[in-house]
Amino acid sequence: MSQPLINKGFKPFSQLSVFLGVAGFSMIAAGVAGYIIAQMAKIPITDPQSMMQPQFATALKVMQGVTTLIVFGLPAILFAFICYKNGWAALGLNQNRSMKIGLLAIVIIIAAAPLTDALGTLNKAIPLSDSLRAYFDSKEAMYETQVKAMLDIGSAKGLLITLVLIAFLPAMVEEFFFRGALQGMLTRWMGKPWLAIMLAAVIFSAIHLSWYGFLPRAMLGVVLGAVFYITGNLWYSVLMHFVNNAAAVIFLYAQQAQGKPVDVSQTTIFPVWAGAVSLVVIAGLIMWLAKLHPPKPVTEVFDARIDPFAKSAETI
Repeated sequence: MSQPLINKGFKPFSQLSVFLGVAGFSMIAAGVAGYIIAQMAKIPITDPQSMMQPQFATALKVMQGVTTLIVFGLPAILFAFICYKNGWAALGLNQNRSMKIGLLAIVIIIAAAPLTDALGTLNKAIPLSDSLRAYFDSKEAMYETQVKAMLDIGSAKGLLITLVLIAFLPAMVEEFFFRGALQGMLTRWMGKPWLAIMLAAVIFSAIHLSWYGFLPRAMLGVVLGAVFYITGNLWYSVLMHFVNNAAAVIFLYAQQAQGKPVDVSQTTIFPVWAGAVSLVVIAGLIMWLAKLHPPKPVTEVFDARIDPFAKSAETI
């Protein structure tokens, strides 16, 4: 980052308290917002099967978009501006962008596709008890039903709306939350950026509550986190996340348009051995990115303010 972060006086534990507090508040607010939207659109939220009917597809997309914005975007922004004077900079939202770096970021996320497939296959092969597998299968079936309902687009305009609400918006606010706020906080706290990247990636994957997608999503988090750390610019990670989401939406939409059954859990298109090649290619591309744009340490200065979470009224 070119400009130093101006900390208002929040020590690491205080920042964690703020982060958890605004995250909890946002989850409650998202629940209220989702309920209001469901009531306005007359979505039968007490009947999961009925609410997945095609006539509720648009309302469901709006509800998911709004709740995602509140759950992930709101706490990240609140955290950044409560703890820092220059909150946007604290999230890594820099104005300096390079077309060359942006294109390289897109190439990296595309190169990750075979590795995602291989890790998905590995994830499914992990032995589980019958009860656990039945539980995870039921969760995946529910998720697939939701995706099918929201993919009932029917036109190019509908596809565009879906890309905005289901691909771009989640990509942006999830990067705000997991990379900009969480990874940034952990990096400054521990001083070990790669450990922070891995921790944020694991949390990112776990929060999605999908066992069969845990390893692929964690790997995606590591790649996104690495690009954010190296460039110091969150917009590249947002771009990569959007490309990943958009590719999945377009792939499933193409299946639907061709009259093929939409099977969210069976989208593997690469052989397993391609995952090893993909891993080598990704590592090489990330090292190339680091040469083009060497990572710069974040400079943080403290403003004259009393930490409200401190045990004693000491000025930091």
